[in-house]
Amino acid sequence: MINATQIRSGLCLKIDNELFSVLKVQHVTPGKGNAVVQTELRNLRTGIKINQRFRSTETVEEVELVARKMNFLYQDGSTYHFMDPETYEQIELSETMLGDAVRYLKPEAQITVFRHGERPVSVSLAARIAFEVTACDPPTKGFAGATKDATLENGNVVKVPLFIKPGDVIVVDTENNSYLEKA
Repeated sequence: MINATQIRSGLCLKIDNELFSVLKVQHVTPGKGNAVVQTELRNLRTGIKINQRFRSTETVEEVELVARKMNFLYQDGSTYHFMDPETYEQIELSETMLGDAVRYLKPEAQITVFRHGERPVSVSLAARIAFEVTACDPPTKGFAGATKDATLENGNVVKVPLFIKPGDVIVVDTENNSYLEKA
């Protein structure tokens, strides 16, 4: 158990038998009354974001998650198969658990799977992943900042600068699905 004032971004909390990841924390001290801690939380089972306010005197249960690097193997319908490269243990994760991470998966892509006990509760991707462009309009000259759609090797579509052509390898920001640079 930790005091509400010790809550930080990135922690995992157990509230009403549900696991939540802390996204944002703000300590609020009103002119009148007691201080509170305003948090933005994501339910690790459902993926829904909520705002929760704690009094500074409250305590909450912090949960330790075990992180394991795993490699993507293949997709079977809406089930995705991963393998631990050290132990060769394989697990299956549903499309709903993976959420937006699905659009960045390609064979041998590495993700971090967070477990509570033996149960996987969330996943995390690298912030930057390189992909080959498989389809886009031919390169053209245009004004600075102009973009076009490019289809990547895994089917994801990203806005890219006009000079990108099919066959180029680009780096994509997985937080906002945007082009970062040519690899």
